[in-house]
Amino acid sequence: MSFEKTRYAVVDIGSNTVKMNIYDVTTSGGETRLNLVLTESSTIGLINYKRRRIMSDAGISRLIETLEKYKKLALAVNVEEDRIFSLATASLRNIVNASRVVSIVKAQTGLDTSLISGENEALLCFDGLKYALGGSIRTGMLCDLGGASIELLGFVDGLAVKAYSDKFGCLSLYRKFVDKVIPSKKEKRKLSRYVEERISYVDWLGSYGDTLYIVGGTARSAARLHAEMTGAPAPMSGYTISYEEFLDTVDFYTDLNKKRIETLIRLMPERLHTIVAGLLAFAEVVRRVNPKNIVISGAGLREGYLLSRMREIEENGNAEPVAEAKLELVSEPEPDEDFDDLDDDLESEDIDDIDDT
Repeated sequence: MSFEKTRYAVVDIGSNTVKMNIYDVTTSGGETRLNLVLTESSTIGLINYKRRRIMSDAGISRLIETLEKYKKLALAVNVEEDRIFSLATASLRNIVNASRVVSIVKAQTGLDTSLISGENEALLCFDGLKYALGGSIRTGMLCDLGGASIELLGFVDGLAVKAYSDKFGCLSLYRKFVDKVIPSKKEKRKLSRYVEERISYVDWLGSYGDTLYIVGGTARSAARLHAEMTGAPAPMSGYTISYEEFLDTVDFYTDLNKKRIETLIRLMPERLHTIVAGLLAFAEVVRRVNPKNIVISGAGLREGYLLSRMREIEENGNAEPVAEAKLELVSEPEPDEDFDDLDDDLESEDIDDIDDT
């Protein structure tokens, strides 16, 4: 049986953190496996370098410094330069000088950065989900909550049907509603009502089976907190929480006392200021979808993006950035003008009849 192994690096430029995963990709008997070699994460808070939706030169310099460090590390562990992929989601797609940032990054680091739309982010997360859980997923909902965006996707028989993207995430919600590190009861109520209102525009959230799949760092943190609260084994991809227990976990870790804050500091210090906002947002999605179970995926955007780039290479014989999916915009909630003050004016996209090719 033939066996091939290639090493890849995927750099994910987020609104709060820039992460790099390095994978050994093995192909044997037509099956592809992504074996994670190492993960690097740098909290640089790009969202704080934006004014009037323009990233400052200081922010660009901070990003370049981080990317140069990651590229040097990737090359040191034998990743070929044309197998280092860089992508950006809401961190760059929501700014007006995104093209300039990408051009400067290319000139300074040699890295081409793909700007991923909200729609394509949902599809790539879905690819990552299918890779992680395989044939076990047939019909359901997917939710990816990032730092400055949320993606929702409904699928039937393993095929994406509808998707929705909105410009709020755990970090932007924290910045909008929370004055200090830990939100007050009043701030939590306002935040929850806000998310409830935003997703009320999506009239199909309860139409895709009885399982909600969640991906991303906040999703994995929710699994860790549930395991901590219940004494369950350390969560792995496919970790499942019932509807009631998920909301119990949210209630427990958003009603913070000193002991629970110490738990957050021990388990996820880098998320101390955003985890409550993220949990409250997930809770509103869970209530709206009303699933029997919530399943946490260990793979998402980065894995889906890598698989897509590998398909591009195989089909085209090069490493050009993955093409955007062809999606139809069918409706749009009213924008939230208050987010202009945070350099993240709120818009959303609801897409029907997804072409999942």
